[in-house]
Amino acid sequence: MGIDLELADVAAARYQLDSCEGSGRPCAHAPGCEKNLCRLLGRGPSKFPYRRFRDINENMRLTGMGYQAEPETETILANAPDNEQAQPDRASAHLRWRSQTVPGKTGIPAFKLESNDRWLVTTREIDEALAAYAQVSAEQRAVLETDPKWVSWLEWLALARERGGFEAE
Repeated sequence: MGIDLELADVAAARYQLDSCEGSGRPCAHAPGCEKNLCRLLGRGPSKFPYRRFRDINENMRLTGMGYQAEPETETILANAPDNEQAQPDRASAHLRWRSQTVPGKTGIPAFKLESNDRWLVTTREIDEALAAYAQVSAEQRAVLETDPKWVSWLEWLALARERGGFEAE
């Protein structure tokens, strides 16, 4: 199984377009949802070119950029009423669940790169990961950066930080 990573702003624009198209009404957003998505896609790559993350998770653990943890279950949603009035609360709870971290830990939890549950990796997590990497010795960074996939990962993190994070699905 591979996991797709997409920049958060592009993923949000794609969901907005899908919602507008599914509503049966004309899009009332300015700029229009389709135009907004095309604009974001025109800014360069919106997806990470690799789909397997075992080596990236291991390097992140070794450098302090990430950590092993188990995600909390999505029990809030299982117990929430499923009606139109509850939709905003359910959406908010789902976003909190997708953005979860482990208290006292810094960086990116490995579980967000181990399943395609639409995890959201936030700019805070990216900042923490990059700050940890800056503390790694120059020798260790030089060794890691001989791997093109790792270099691509570092570039992706820098881009995603500027674009609101990324989604793993």
